[in-house]
Amino acid sequence: MKYFVALLLSAVLFVACGDESSSSAPDPIGEISSSSNDDNGSSGKDKDASSSSQKDSKKSSSSAAEKNSSSSVSGKNSSSSVPNPVSSSEESFSGTPCEKDEEGYTVFISQEQVKYICQNGFWIPMSSSSVVQQSSSSKYYDMSKQFNANLSYGEFTDPRDNHVYKTIRLFDDVVDDTLTFFAENLNYGKMIFGGEQQSDSTKYCYDDDPWYCENGWGALYTWAAAMAFPSVCDSARMGSAECPNKTDLSRNTVVPNTTEYVLHQGICPDGWHIMNRGEWVAAIDGHGPMSGSQYLSSEIWNGIMENPRGFSLLPAGALDEHGEFSEIMNQAFHWLPEDSYDKSSGLSKGAFTRATSSNLYRGSGNGFVKTAGFSIRCVKDY
Repeated sequence: MKYFVALLLSAVLFVACGDESSSSAPDPIGEISSSSNDDNGSSGKDKDASSSSQKDSKKSSSSAAEKNSSSSVSGKNSSSSVPNPVSSSEESFSGTPCEKDEEGYTVFISQEQVKYICQNGFWIPMSSSSVVQQSSSSKYYDMSKQFNANLSYGEFTDPRDNHVYKTIRLFDDVVDDTLTFFAENLNYGKMIFGGEQQSDSTKYCYDDDPWYCENGWGALYTWAAAMAFPSVCDSARMGSAECPNKTDLSRNTVVPNTTEYVLHQGICPDGWHIMNRGEWVAAIDGHGPMSGSQYLSSEIWNGIMENPRGFSLLPAGALDEHGEFSEIMNQAFHWLPEDSYDKSSGLSKGAFTRATSSNLYRGSGNGFVKTAGFSIRCVKDY
């Protein structure tokens, strides 16, 4: 899956947009554009996806699936469905070749009601005795290479709980300044179980296991909890009668009145704000021939580059809208301080960034349901 979308390296585009801005397809984070999205929806991770593939497209794989559904997730240890590459229940997906980069990934074929895993170059039914079961001892990860040992990190102690975060300084040519970023995901609050309603100072930990929160992966938050808004804002749009809360677009006096550079504190400590879209672009600025996520990722994840910028992006996974944890070591999701209204579903959805092992994208369509649990990165105010 590493190279299914090429990152255009020639330009980083910014188009100012208001609360209603988003795009209708997954965009590389370095190509931010905007359009009205009130008429276009995104259903998130489909629990039972169907396909419009032609019958002779049997060679389709999870790469193609991800290409066609920006908010679907499929990967190692994931039970989420992807768009079905089989056009007829009369034709089995079993034995279809898969690519080397898809080894260990899974897809669910709804017509067959069978989940397949890519193993030794072929898609094999998960029920097959030839599928090697993952040892429970692999649940936890060696975090010794989370950060780049050759770089000099700063430190910030959150006065609310004395948690110490590593920080990294990166230049932003729009702000024309060097900004200080958390080099790890926020981990603030008391753990509650996934699916329970979050309130002030609560968090989810992957698999309801505090090990993930305390060992580099950080916490997962609903959109409203991340924004420090009332929980009703997970179902209502900012500025509505139900959720009168709004982000202050004028607070950033350097790049005012744009959602790209809105400074919204949310659940971040005093003096810090939730990383916005413009700052995600700044984080990958000057990355040369490598794609965004490879350039930002901790060596734990991609093993291709040794975390050259020190940003230490980790695939912390998510709690999806069905209340299931998935995508650890496969994808990273981070909330952005924006939302939009999807007329087709009648839902308010949150904007987000999504990183795979090969690239980095902003949220697509109308974003993702706000009750999902995603990560948060904080940036020092300027």
